[in-house]
Amino acid sequence: MPRVTPTAPPTTDNPRARFAETQKRATLRAAQEANRRRALPRWAEPAMKIARRAAPVLVLAAVGAWAWGTGYAQMVTHTATEKVLAASVEAGLSVQDITVVGRDKAASADLLAALEVQRGAPILAFDPHQARTALEQIPWVRQARVERRLPDTIALTIVEREPMALWQQDRQMRLIDADGIVLTASDLSKWPNLPLLVGPDAPKRGPALLRSLAKEPSIGQMVEAAVLVGGRRWDLRLKNGVDIKLPEHDVAEALHQLALVHQTNDVLNKDVVAIDLRIRDRLSIQTSAAAADLRRKPPEKKQKT
Repeated sequence: MPRVTPTAPPTTDNPRARFAETQKRATLRAAQEANRRRALPRWAEPAMKIARRAAPVLVLAAVGAWAWGTGYAQMVTHTATEKVLAASVEAGLSVQDITVVGRDKAASADLLAALEVQRGAPILAFDPHQARTALEQIPWVRQARVERRLPDTIALTIVEREPMALWQQDRQMRLIDADGIVLTASDLSKWPNLPLLVGPDAPKRGPALLRSLAKEPSIGQMVEAAVLVGGRRWDLRLKNGVDIKLPEHDVAEALHQLALVHQTNDVLNKDVVAIDLRIRDRLSIQTSAAAADLRRKPPEKKQKT
C-alpha cells in the first residue's frame, strides 16, 4: 500500500505566518484576475457595455416589428385616428363649403369628383396635395391650387387651358390647346374660327406650326386647315381655296418669305391654285386654268375710227 505521510497543519498562532498567507492569497487572486483580462480582446468590454445599454431598444424594436407585422399597430393607429377625426367634427372642423376661382369651361361635376370629399366630412382628413394632383388630370385644368380654410371651407383656384385648334382624325373632331392636349370632343360649334389640324401626329406637331403662323398674322388669319403630310411637313389650305406646301424644316422662314411676297404683290388674293415653298429661297406659284388661258390669249387690237 502507498505510504501516507501526514503534514503538519499550518501554524496559525504565528502572526508572521498569517500575514504571509494573506499576502499569498491576494497575490494569487490578482494573478487570476489579470489572466482573465488578458484572455478577452480589448474591444470585448466596451462591446458588453454597449450591448447592455442597447438591449432595451432592441426589445422595443422587436415588439414594434411584431405589432406591425401582425397588423396590431395599424389597427391601433387607425382607431386612434378615427377618434381624433370624430372629435374634430364635433368641434366644427368639417367640410361645409367649396369655393372655386377661375372655372369657366371645366365641369363642376369633374372638379367635385376629383376632390373626393362630401359635405360633413372631417376637413382634417382632406389631403390638398392629393386633390391638386387629381384636379390637374382634368383636361381643361392646366394648374390648380387647393387650400383648407379652417374651420369648414375648401378653396380651389384653377387656371384653365386655352383652345388653339381643332384636330381631325378618323373622321372625328377634337378640341386641343397649345400643348396638343385634347380638351373635349363635344360642343365644338363654340369654336368655329379655330384652325383645323389633320393627321395622326397633328396634336404633337401642331403647336409649333401655330406659333409660326401667329408671327405672320397676314397668313395665319387666312388659314382654314393644316394637313400633316407623312408625319413630316404641312400643307396649308387657305379660306379662299389656295393650297400652300410648306417645307419640312425652316417653316417660320418660309412663312415669312410668303408674307413679304403677299404684302408686295397681294399674291394670295389673285387667281392662284397653289404655292410651293418646299425648296429653300424659291417660291413656285401654280395658277388656275382660267388664268393660264387669259395669259395665252393675245390682247385685242383697238379699231381705228
